[in-house]
Amino acid sequence: MSDHDHAPKNLAPAKAHIVSIPTLIVVWVVLCGGAVLNLLLNSARMGGSDVFVELVIASCMATISALYFMHLRYDNLFNMVVMILAFLFVTLFITWSSMDVVNYRDQLNSGESQAMISAYHAQSASHGSGGHTAAPSKAK
Repeated sequence: MSDHDHAPKNLAPAKAHIVSIPTLIVVWVVLCGGAVLNLLLNSARMGGSDVFVELVIASCMATISALYFMHLRYDNLFNMVVMILAFLFVTLFITWSSMDVVNYRDQLNSGESQAMISAYHAQSASHGSGGHTAAPSKAK
């Protein structure tokens, strides 16, 4: 009995795709250009929108990497759409979270947050808990 007799009959043969060297070089140059653009935008200080723009560029770079280096461009369309949507949602959620930091940046830089942290530690030390209780006990 040969090895071919034990192989499953319902599997299709795997199809391989080889990406050409010029295509890989172009993708590498585009990714390096995106990294340089991100670096230049980081030093430009555009205000509150710099994080959003940098995340969009990083998401585009991640999408290009996945399309060519993970061969999603040559795979089923569904796999490519799922991967691109995942990158877009991650970018959206990180951007949404970073907008909260932008709103409180003045408080963080003014030292007001340090006063709040010191007051919290003083309060938790007076209760003898070391700051690890969920709710302080009320004395009657």
